[in-house]
Amino acid sequence: MRGFLVALFLTLAIGGGAANELRFGPDLTASGWTVVAYPRIRPAAFRARDPATLDVSTDASAGMLWRAIDGPLQAARRASWRWRADEGVKPTDLSRRGEDDRILGVYFIFGRERDIGSSPMGILGSSTVTALVYVFGGDKPRGAIIPSPHMGGRGKFVVLRAGDATKRTWHQEAVDLTLDYARVFDRTAPLLIGVAIASDSDDTRTRNRASISNFNVER
Repeated sequence: MRGFLVALFLTLAIGGGAANELRFGPDLTASGWTVVAYPRIRPAAFRARDPATLDVSTDASAGMLWRAIDGPLQAARRASWRWRADEGVKPTDLSRRGEDDRILGVYFIFGRERDIGSSPMGILGSSTVTALVYVFGGDKPRGAIIPSPHMGGRGKFVVLRAGDATKRTWHQEAVDLTLDYARVFDRTAPLLIGVAIASDSDDTRTRNRASISNFNVER
């Protein structure tokens, strides 16, 4: 029995399945994140409250926080995080360009090794790249799958919290990237090459005040 327990411990310690927290602070840039602004749109504000927590603000604005993924984490197949909205845009139709404001979107970007060297917007525009996007926002129920109006068939929204979900409360999420990718794209997921956190309220001319914390990916 003792030998079995030792073997089990070593398997868990050095084998797959270890969670890796994507830290935000104390400095976003030093932690590997890049703020992305959209052309002709007032930028969103991103701030590391502490190493584990990101605060996001929009005032009739939009933007994205991007982080490239390389090494072993390209094989990440599960993820978890907490998020909350203290203020947020009303439920919107996420399928319609120009009406698709949302409180938060957590993007998992899949593609090939050679896509990694491009800019974030270049990567998202590549024909070989797909995006699985978990959304806090919109007017559809949990589990709804919505084609991105900006990426077409290469991007799919999966609603986890609708826009009218309880405010000022942390909501815990855990997702299986492998199963969800196969479900929405009907094929096996390629390499995970980037993650991003986005928020927008430019279409509705309103504001978001939201946070995400304890963002983990797991192989």
